[in-house]
Amino acid sequence: MKITNELLLERKQHLKNNMYAENTIQNYYSDMKLFMKFICVDEKLETIGYTVPSEKITLGKIEGWKKVLLETPTPRNSIYWTKRPTLSPQTIQWKLNAIKSFLKFLNIFYDEWIDYRKIILKKIKSDYIESITETEFQLFMNFIGSYEKYRINALRSQLLINIGYTSGLRLSEMLGLTVQQVKAGECRITGKGNKTRRVFFTDSSNRLLDEYLEEREKPIPRTWLTEKGSDFVFISHNSGYDYGQPIKKNTVCEKVKKYSDCMDLGKRITVHSLRHGYATRLLESWMNIREIQELLWHKDIQTTEGYCHILKSWLKNKVAEIFH
Repeated sequence: MKITNELLLERKQHLKNNMYAENTIQNYYSDMKLFMKFICVDEKLETIGYTVPSEKITLGKIEGWKKVLLETPTPRNSIYWTKRPTLSPQTIQWKLNAIKSFLKFLNIFYDEWIDYRKIILKKIKSDYIESITETEFQLFMNFIGSYEKYRINALRSQLLINIGYTSGLRLSEMLGLTVQQVKAGECRITGKGNKTRRVFFTDSSNRLLDEYLEEREKPIPRTWLTEKGSDFVFISHNSGYDYGQPIKKNTVCEKVKKYSDCMDLGKRITVHSLRHGYATRLLESWMNIREIQELLWHKDIQTTEGYCHILKSWLKNKVAEIFH
């Protein structure tokens, strides 16, 4: 049997049918393509389309791929940039799991080749949580206002930073928000793992939303087009084909990365840092950890407890204030 791009696309549809998140589906597909490219180069096979005979996928090839991953430098857009010289154990584990998952698909649907159960992956917990403090949040908001040339772009970014920090939403969840959901002050959204949870929005978010919507009614700079009443909160301001459509995830990530690099806070701030900051603020306010787990919608409370180590220096300072 030959592993082709058509088979990978069939696998993508299978994952979609089983309600996997779009990002997970795309990552599994991309990681398998990279693994197939590695086999083609290693075996001196035809690289057009990266078609691989299934018998070429062996435990030895997977070990060889793992060695390549262990030596791969950390990309600049990673939260581990400047923290680790090579890919993190979590990233490597994810890429190997993509192979294991694909082999499971072959075993079940095509009764084909190597038993996916022979690939043993030790569960790795991330030891790295980059958070954003209240002071850094304010600095971020102020910086965006002075950095962006056009007010409409500044308001969109400030609103996203505000909602991420005060509501604890993931980026994919924020990009799916509608105007009415935010204006209502709270809503139920379906997020990671197709789980539904209750989310709350602050008065500051609604004030920024009102300013942003008012700005959206004006002709946008350069093209002088006007927004035609999109229901989504975060839309593209480009004059191309996607004007008025939900803004792309990569566009937001690149913007936040640029803000972080220009500010030079001594650490890389990402959109997910806002969610970490939200959790940390709740812990600092002595909210019950079970309640925080509910707000973040963590399946395992140990994931929520991972934020507790951030409080160590804060607790030391609080004790010093009391017993000075």
